[in-house]
Amino acid sequence: MLIDKRVGEVGIDTSAQWARLCLELMAEHDVAPTPSNYCLWYHYIAGSLPSLKQEIDQALQAGGFKFEDSVRLFEKYFGTERETKGLERIGSDLTETISRVINQIGAAGQNSHEFGDRLRDFDGSLRQAAANDGQGVQKIVLNLIQTTQDMASQNRALHDQLQGSSAQVTLLRDHLQQVRNEAMTDGLTGVGNRRCFDLKLVEHSTAALQSSAELCVVLIDIDHFKRFNDTYGHRVGDQVLRVVGAQLKAASDGDDVAARYGGEEFALLLPNCPLPAATARADQLRRALSEQYLRNKATGECFGQVTVSIGVARYRANEPLEDFIGRADSALYRAKRQGRNCVIAEAVAA
Repeated sequence: MLIDKRVGEVGIDTSAQWARLCLELMAEHDVAPTPSNYCLWYHYIAGSLPSLKQEIDQALQAGGFKFEDSVRLFEKYFGTERETKGLERIGSDLTETISRVINQIGAAGQNSHEFGDRLRDFDGSLRQAAANDGQGVQKIVLNLIQTTQDMASQNRALHDQLQGSSAQVTLLRDHLQQVRNEAMTDGLTGVGNRRCFDLKLVEHSTAALQSSAELCVVLIDIDHFKRFNDTYGHRVGDQVLRVVGAQLKAASDGDDVAARYGGEEFALLLPNCPLPAATARADQLRRALSEQYLRNKATGECFGQVTVSIGVARYRANEPLEDFIGRADSALYRAKRQGRNCVIAEAVAA
């Protein structure tokens, strides 16, 4: 059901009513209540972005709101505040640089035009001086030399200015890449963030579908993470997250995507990797982490062993991405039920 009729029935006039109707619609259309989805559907209810409303309506009419729709629309309409501010700053700097280059080129064109006019004037003067006054030729030639030298000096200045502008554009390009990287990175652990994972999941699943290549996902949950926080405080909890993030980065290679999926949960996307190999790599990661014990450097106090439970699943052609992640999540919870500190791969039909 689309929004127009529902809004008329309920008579939305407060943000609380919008929020309630938003959650009802998300449940009706089987949309996961994630923060990014809530953001999209709240604006859909409020009607604050007509083009967003139109795109969601089109998705619903085409057969339902899919994971890919959520990722694409959130990226298109919202992104992250940090990236938006960075892009605005860089865009302003780039506009200023381009404007300066255009002015420099315009001034050079005007100088060249004036130089051409001066040359034509000299030509006429030389002809007249040669016919009437031979002594005037020398003075005209000296003026011509001086004018040519001035033009050469202006060209050198323009060359230097354009080189400086080129360096500025290169610097802005590097800053833009830095902003993009920051917007896709979890600040605490240094691995990709949820946004990075969602975008790469769409990218790699599309590539796997086109090339019939393997794609696996590994979901990792830190065992008894709340106990670390409750017993030793959030600083130790943050250190646990950093340890897992560092080990995850070390276990990644090539096109692998390591990300913090949310809270104490991490994910590893493995393109071109069959399920048995992905399961083996997941167990290597589990063993490497289980060998690490956190200690207070100042006092030597041992905070305990870091263990994780892991679920692994393989992408199936044309399946909804929610199902792909859901199977890995189910395998993860089976690992927890079986005592934690283990790896469970999805059951593969015979």
